Amino acid sequence: MRISQYFYYMKDAIIVGGGIAGTTLAWQWHLQGKDIMWFADDRKASSHVAAGVFNPVVLKRFSPVWQAQEQLEVLYPFYTQVEGYLDTSIIHLTPIWRRLHDDREKTTWIRKSQRDDLAPFMNKHTIHEDVDGIHAPCGYGLVNHTGWLDTLAYMQNSINYFKRRQELLQERFQYDSLEILDDGIRYQGIEARHIIFAEGMAIAKNPWLNHLPMQGNKGEVLIIKCPGLELQQIVKSSVFLMPYKDDQFWVGATYSREFDDDQPTITSREYLLEKLRTFLELPFTIIEQKSSIRPTTVDRRPFVGTHHKYERLHCFNGMGSRASLVAPLASHMLYNAIYNGRILPVEMDIARFNS
Repeated sequence: MRISQYFYYMKDAIIVGGGIAGTTLAWQWHLQGKDIMWFADDRKASSHVAAGVFNPVVLKRFSPVWQAQEQLEVLYPFYTQVEGYLDTSIIHLTPIWRRLHDDREKTTWIRKSQRDDLAPFMNKHTIHEDVDGIHAPCGYGLVNHTGWLDTLAYMQNSINYFKRRQELLQERFQYDSLEILDDGIRYQGIEARHIIFAEGMAIAKNPWLNHLPMQGNKGEVLIIKCPGLELQQIVKSSVFLMPYKDDQFWVGATYSREFDDDQPTITSREYLLEKLRTFLELPFTIIEQKSSIRPTTVDRRPFVGTHHKYERLHCFNGMGSRASLVAPLASHMLYNAIYNGRILPVEMDIARFNS
């Protein structure tokens, strides 16, 4: 059936992209009462291999994530609203215990936890509690307001929801079929007031947005099975170890700007295993190795905003490894920019690359 046969009225927006970014946009517009058409094809997005951890602290340097407080204030209400529509759990509030490697790092943790910008997130009292199977002689630093988004459940259940509403097409968007009009856009019989591209690394082939300096970053993770490991928290050392389900755990992740393709590598597998064995003392088996190319940006800020020439064409990209944390607030900001005339933060507005 041709799409023009049953989508005959003007939509508020077409959304292109099936990862966390596209899914979050679909929900943001839906929760605001807007009619959409969402294109989510079967290409493997980086979100499909993301553990979905949200964390307001850069734990390698003990520094705050950009706009962490603002992002957290939006994150939980947004995902819990979505849970109500999906009738399933997707958000899990889980503490992160940062494994402290030596006394010097412990001292640094305590000192930085007293800074005004970090005090809400870093507990100043370190934890000295034995966790069977985890080697941590110097204890842990507790990070507040953390957890993980079940990205696979979020995306797949959302696809099913919008499919039932006839607001989703699982097919590849064809750029040459898009017509940009003065009062909207038209695509193969669908008319909409706006179109928003949230395609991840596919932006390189987008004729309107391929000028944006996207940098791919390859990430690889493992899913392991470790019977007997009773872990109620996410342990972050040189890699993170996160409880998943049925004695299974996520282990990750690698970050590489040099890669040949998006396939899993032996090198990354061995790296993750080497780091994991420095603190996990129980036997385990590898269930799966996953890999993908994250859409990261040159300045580590999202690409959000309106095209410099076409006011009906917008970008929502570059969420990188923090998509589950960034996307709810960023989508809310883009909505307000489009419909309420709000100004986007200059750090994320794609206008910063107009020159």
